[in-house]
Amino acid sequence: MRPNYIQYGSPQFRILSDKQLEELHFATLQILERTGVAFKCQEAINILGDAGADVSNPKRVKIPCHLVETAIRTAPKMVTLYTREGEPAFVLNGMTGSHFGVQPDSMNYLDPHTRKCRAFQVQDIIDHIRIADALPNIEWFFTCPGYAALPGELAERVSVLQCILNSPKPIVAENVTVSGLQDAISLCAIVAGGEDRLRQKPFFVGSSEPVSPLIQGEEAMEKSLVCAEKGIPNVVYSMPMLGTTVPATFAGCLAIANAEALSQLVVLQIKNPGTPVICGSLPSIMDMKTSIFSFGAPEMSLMVGALTELFHHYRIPAFGTAGCTDAEVIGVQAGSEITYQIMTSALTGADLVHDVGIMYHDKMVSPELTVLTNEVIDMVKVLMGGIEINEETLALDLIDRLGPENSYITEDHTFNHFRKFWNPKIFDRSFEKEPNTKDAEDLLNQRTIEILKNHQPKLLSEDLVRELNSVEKSWFDRKGLKHEYPQR
Repeated sequence: MRPNYIQYGSPQFRILSDKQLEELHFATLQILERTGVAFKCQEAINILGDAGADVSNPKRVKIPCHLVETAIRTAPKMVTLYTREGEPAFVLNGMTGSHFGVQPDSMNYLDPHTRKCRAFQVQDIIDHIRIADALPNIEWFFTCPGYAALPGELAERVSVLQCILNSPKPIVAENVTVSGLQDAISLCAIVAGGEDRLRQKPFFVGSSEPVSPLIQGEEAMEKSLVCAEKGIPNVVYSMPMLGTTVPATFAGCLAIANAEALSQLVVLQIKNPGTPVICGSLPSIMDMKTSIFSFGAPEMSLMVGALTELFHHYRIPAFGTAGCTDAEVIGVQAGSEITYQIMTSALTGADLVHDVGIMYHDKMVSPELTVLTNEVIDMVKVLMGGIEINEETLALDLIDRLGPENSYITEDHTFNHFRKFWNPKIFDRSFEKEPNTKDAEDLLNQRTIEILKNHQPKLLSEDLVRELNSVEKSWFDRKGLKHEYPQR
């Protein structure tokens, strides 16, 4: 027995103090009550007006602080996501660590076979999903179709369908249209056995994006209201850019980002009290030399980490960002940026961390970057595991028995513990370099192609696949297109 003994199970890390979190919260309340938020959705305006908000000017809807505080109290403190088969996948409650998700689709694709960038095709999303399905540290999918191989209204549906067909892992979908979201929910309900079962054991999550500064667009708000009506979990996150759409200071950016998330949270909790919401933001800088929205800037991870702490202060699950880079090739820059992001996410505990695999300012995705990110997450887990100190791990009797000038290599204690050492799968630790020794980049490429060749995901029943394919055909029929994918 060790009285008053505290042992840390993981590193202790904070960006903001409790007082700073309170100050940000009160600043957010001032923005919502004094400045207001522009709402483009009439249903949302009506909901707020009926609840007591000042909606006399839709361009500056002013939300009293008591509505915000009530929404924070009403929102679920825990969201459980499930697999396609209805098994628990992971819990989002600020205490289970970070769960990293890949974006399998984009405008362009860094082909692992040629190591060159080309236009994205539908087969690429299938390949990327199957690679991610094989990686234990990539736990969910975030569809954000921007590829031109199919019309946009088809692409947003096909991406969700291919995730369902090629992996049991949960899906978050950034559908462009309300009808696309509704079709995605209907598709997932077929797999779950009905909308009630999907609501009870959700493996699908919607996504809605306020526009900075302080704009709740019509379509984005309507998507959130669909999720609230059906009881489907929903991610709410904006993308403020310091110095352009928000002030060029961290605190000003955080206050606006929080106001954007909370103003939508208020509407959703009034619409359906207790509807599950994951709040977040993807704030970054505008690089003043190139004008890009940087996906590799250290400021991005700092602010995402601060917002994670703020949402956890509210006891609301937090949406994060990691595993992405501004680099156009897999190399030093990509490795450095994703490692910084993953460590910050893990240390702050962002619950649902998206954008794994994104490159070149979100113009491209790379399966190799996804495999590399999986490896880096594995490394960071060593840090997050902390150090256990007890009689067995101190090994004082063993140290005393062997004394100075001895080796531990043949000891049972070593045999019992060395398997806990972390072993890389794609990093080179060769003792001496032979002429055919592969470097890390070659090992990464080899590992990626091996997964593509060998991994077989868990498949759905043939009857269910036929039903899903029939639904897909109806989408193509509505567009007057033949039911087939362009060949790459």
